[in-house]
Amino acid sequence: MFRKIRIAPRMALMIIIGAGGILGAVIGYNYISARGLLLEELQEKSNHLARATAFRIEVTGYAVEKVVQSAAFMLTENKHTVAQQYDLLEKLVRDNPEIFGAAIAPWPKGKAPYVWRDVPPAQTLLRGDLNAEGYQYDVWDWFALPRDLTRTIWTEPYFDEGGGNVLMVTRAAPVWDAEDEFAGVITSDVSLEWLQEMLAQLPVGRSGYAFLVSATGVIISHPAGELIMNESIFSLAEARGSKNLRKIGQRMIQGETGFVFFDGLTNTRPAWLAFSPVPSTGWSVGLVFPEKELLGVVFDFSRNTLFFGAAGFVLLLVMSLLIARSISRPLQQLEAGARTLATGNLDVSLPVVTGKDEVAGLANAFESMRNDLKRYMIDLAQTTAAKERIESEMQIARDIQMSLVPHTFPPFPNRNDMEIYAILEPAREIGGDFYDFYMIDEDELCLVVGDVSGKGVPAALFMAVTRTFLRSIWQEEHSPAATMTRLNRELVRDNDSCMFVTLFCARINLTTGHCVYANGGHNPPFLLHAGKPAMAPPTVKGVVVGGMPDFTFDEGELLFAPGDAIFIYTDGVTEAMNPENALSGDAWTLEQIEKYRDLDCNGMVEAMRRALADYTRGAEQSDDITMLAFRRG
Repeated sequence: MFRKIRIAPRMALMIIIGAGGILGAVIGYNYISARGLLLEELQEKSNHLARATAFRIEVTGYAVEKVVQSAAFMLTENKHTVAQQYDLLEKLVRDNPEIFGAAIAPWPKGKAPYVWRDVPPAQTLLRGDLNAEGYQYDVWDWFALPRDLTRTIWTEPYFDEGGGNVLMVTRAAPVWDAEDEFAGVITSDVSLEWLQEMLAQLPVGRSGYAFLVSATGVIISHPAGELIMNESIFSLAEARGSKNLRKIGQRMIQGETGFVFFDGLTNTRPAWLAFSPVPSTGWSVGLVFPEKELLGVVFDFSRNTLFFGAAGFVLLLVMSLLIARSISRPLQQLEAGARTLATGNLDVSLPVVTGKDEVAGLANAFESMRNDLKRYMIDLAQTTAAKERIESEMQIARDIQMSLVPHTFPPFPNRNDMEIYAILEPAREIGGDFYDFYMIDEDELCLVVGDVSGKGVPAALFMAVTRTFLRSIWQEEHSPAATMTRLNRELVRDNDSCMFVTLFCARINLTTGHCVYANGGHNPPFLLHAGKPAMAPPTVKGVVVGGMPDFTFDEGELLFAPGDAIFIYTDGVTEAMNPENALSGDAWTLEQIEKYRDLDCNGMVEAMRRALADYTRGAEQSDDITMLAFRRG
């Protein structure tokens, strides 16, 4: 009865009883509970620390703001000489350690006193003139914004090149004259190094850190100095493709307070982030607590429960062994049988497994597979034998077909009054193209090139019949037109398959160069006369041979001077296709013939063969290719 239960429910039942009751209840519950309590406590403490840090920055900002506003009021109420302005600025910087430097920039532009701390030592004060050495202070935000907005402002962090030459933010207030006209700006600069030192001292753990972003998300302070003023929280989010970091940045610049899961600014180590705004500046403070460090206490606690988990694991192991033993024995027997089957021994006996579970089903499937393999091997042997027989017969048919056309070149080695060369490349094992040439008498030569409709065995048989008729009729008629007219009548008779053949037939007198020809729907050849471009011979009346009964073909005449040639081909040349399914075409064929016209007949045909191979670039041959070249000597 136990084996009638399916394997999956059986294993699930035993594992749930063993593992779920022991390991899940002991380790899982304790870990989750401890982690939740720790994160809750961390959230409260980190939010408090973030708010306290923001408040500390805010207090410093308020102090700087009051100093600037008081100094602006003094300048508005009383006129000061430049020397008095320097004294005022020195007192302002000396009495307020959080201020790095202070300046008075008059309007219209004039001498602009600037006092700042030397670094180091910080207690030494330096004097300068912001209107000297081309420093255009009227275009800086710290001057333009309070002038245009008519109120005190905090600038975005910037590097004051030509002024204090440090990374700073500036609190700037407009100064008015007695007639309430704009008279200039007074500023107090706060060096961001002060913020960096303050944030570095925050209690955020061994590997935690604090950072500060501006109102636009630019990183003002961070332990990685290369990020300061070079990156923003949004540029880092974009570089890492982090939607979570982008969302956090939006919340920070909107002045929100939060405690969220955080995947780091410069890495992907999981952490928790507490952030709080600095209202007066629009900045936001972020405190990062690495999760690994935070949960170290939880890990230590969980380690103490491993002793109980080990006992549960032993119990689970025993149960798993019992389950595996109930399954492994028949599976081992099936494996041994499968290995024997893999060697090709299909008569091996397979184990008989009773029951209705997956192992029994697998054993039955192996038995069915073995029987199917036996039947398949018998069928495969028969099919392979039949295929090999057909391939052998096709090869014999190809050899017979190729033996029907002349294939010894030069065909008339003792004659120097002509050149002939030809090739035949069927698209399949056998095809319907053919060529033929033979001497009618001592002075006259017959040339024939044909292309049977269709491909394969039917075309090859029709080609053999056509060649036999053609040679027989030619011995009686001696005229290309009369021969093709009679051949047409013979092929039309009892042509139930409606096959036909295109033919070009020529009779050439090698002594005089006189040529008569007839064309039965075939591609016109190319005539190669010395000093003239390649051209087709004059068109004569003719249709495909074997397609129309009682048709009478006409003849044309040509004259071959010594050295003149003719190139005859089938449509496999002009209809060759490249991998882009583009046909070679008549224009391409004519262009190639012009290239190779001065070669001998062998070189011309072989060059055309290579040109076709280059054009098709390995694409499957779509039609039989036949080429024949003749040149009068």
